[in-house]
Amino acid sequence: MPRNFDIHPLSPALGAEIVGLDVSRPIDEGTVAELVRAWIDHLVLLFRKPDMTQEEQLRFASCFGRVGERPRPKEFRPEDFSTLDAAFMLISNIRKDGKPIGSLPDGEMWFHHDTIYKTRPHLGTLLYAIEVPSVGGNTKFNNLYRAYDALPDRLKKTLEGRRAEHSYDYVVYDRRAGKGENADVLDLCAHPAVITHPRSHRKALYIDRLMTMRIDGLPPEESDAVLDEIFDITERPEFVYEHVWTPGDLLLWDNLCSAHARTDFPETERRLLRRCQIEADDIPRA
Repeated sequence: MPRNFDIHPLSPALGAEIVGLDVSRPIDEGTVAELVRAWIDHLVLLFRKPDMTQEEQLRFASCFGRVGERPRPKEFRPEDFSTLDAAFMLISNIRKDGKPIGSLPDGEMWFHHDTIYKTRPHLGTLLYAIEVPSVGGNTKFNNLYRAYDALPDRLKKTLEGRRAEHSYDYVVYDRRAGKGENADVLDLCAHPAVITHPRSHRKALYIDRLMTMRIDGLPPEESDAVLDEIFDITERPEFVYEHVWTPGDLLLWDNLCSAHARTDFPETERRLLRRCQIEADDIPRA
């Protein structure tokens, strides 16, 4: 049976736009299976739906797995849908009474995986654009399957069987040298540096420039050198897709085999996006 949507690749590296499917309506099981296949193949999927409601986004997200809760301070969540508050987080630089109404408000962000610092990180993220600046605030994604394949054999051997340590609190805790004995780290977790994706069964790097602090078992200087070399490989242009947002864009990305980054944007312009996430069935495994 032919699928009822088209797939338009967004770049040679990763990403595809799904065309011809109304994601605001309930979707049958056969179409869901085709979307999951497209997600596995392309890592990042783009849907376009102006004026998508929170209810519609939540229903669509549930097609891909169990929608996770991300408890945050009340000001970081939508105000008009209290029953769904725990499922959503606002990503915004808009301020009320001098305080951001959302999380991650300003400026550039290095490549990172959402919740890599948790024991069970989220499998996927859905981010919906409501307001975007005239320039900047783009989201970059990298293909960590291809980056792993591109590693020299000596680096693959170095990473084999090793775990990497990650922290969310990268402001309080210096990523490398640290401050004391992790006393100020709010979220800290170690995962295999190379994971086997639970759905594709392919190997992917599971480290990133923003949140990975060290490779366990290596002296600090060697760990730093290995990480810097790997970060540079993962961020090569041939492994990256950069998305320029338009209001009404909904991006679904795989959070295990892709990391993402944000480009800078004018602090005088508003940016507002709405995020929910898909829980993983298990912890990342080598």
